[in-house]
Amino acid sequence: MNDKIYIVIPSYEPNFRLLDLIDDLNSFFKLAKIIVVNDGTKELDIFNEVEKKENVTLLTHEVNRGKGAALKTAFTYLKSLNEKMIIATIDSDGQHLAKDIYRCINHYKNINEGLLLGSRMFEGDVPLKSRIGNNSSRYLIRCCMNRYVYDSQTGLRVFNDELLDFLLKVKGNRFEYEMNMIIDIIKARIPLNEVKISTVYFDNNAKTHFRPIKDFLKICGVILIYHLPYTISLFLYIISFILLELLVKNPAFTNFSLIVSTLIFIYLPYILNRLNILNGTRYIDRYMSFYFTKILSFVGLNTCLYLLFNLAVGNILSMFLALIITVISYNLYNTFTSVKKEIYLC
Repeated sequence: MNDKIYIVIPSYEPNFRLLDLIDDLNSFFKLAKIIVVNDGTKELDIFNEVEKKENVTLLTHEVNRGKGAALKTAFTYLKSLNEKMIIATIDSDGQHLAKDIYRCINHYKNINEGLLLGSRMFEGDVPLKSRIGNNSSRYLIRCCMNRYVYDSQTGLRVFNDELLDFLLKVKGNRFEYEMNMIIDIIKARIPLNEVKISTVYFDNNAKTHFRPIKDFLKICGVILIYHLPYTISLFLYIISFILLELLVKNPAFTNFSLIVSTLIFIYLPYILNRLNILNGTRYIDRYMSFYFTKILSFVGLNTCLYLLFNLAVGNILSMFLALIITVISYNLYNTFTSVKKEIYLC
């Protein structure tokens, strides 16, 4: 494969490690081109040194626009070159080792499709906020997207030029862009692979520009919003049952209440998805048998539990008990049966 190699480094207020990283990359990749994006840093001393380095192209934002915007600037530039290429994105803080970048690119050459993540195993002395953030986002993806991604927040990603148009359409200009990228890749059923890399943190990750609360909530929101049609349907499922039970206080009416609320829960997310409302996924109508089997299994379990609890407690309390157990069971099922790709030890 003779594709050119480009390494993209978005950077905002970097330290000296950026210069060392570029030197390491030049020693590992003799013919690779390095694209550094200055995302609005006012102090230009380091970037003046960066511009003197071999094989480096420097792109500049006059003001800070965010990591996602910096990546898109680099992707737009690469697209304009109209070349066959393999592209790696990395962070500027030196936490991605040149040897790991080299291994990931070499592994990608063997598959040459989709997106490859350099995934950290979070072994050793890992800052608590980093461990919590990655574990939380990993769990949310497994529950909401039914897909196992070990390190969804890694900045080391490898892909080819065929993915540039797709990535330029991904929403987000800051840290949430990288999560949007993974979500959109999963939704589009584009191959997603992971390769094990070293876990490296400097000074307990004190120099990161990641805002622990604001950016983490944005990332969680990115995942949850794709589950919004189902969340809304679940909410209306509960409300419709309760309202019908309260409006018509007749035990014989319970089955009708259950049927109506069940129909709402089954068909509303399908309609929202079909019309591509609330970030629903249009592909769902191509897998109707799978979709209805999954939803009906949820409703079936919930109905059985409801009827069981109804023998001992009141209707509405039975509904809540059945729903809590069903939701927990459903999420546990997703967690343990989600598609888990092998993490290659290359």
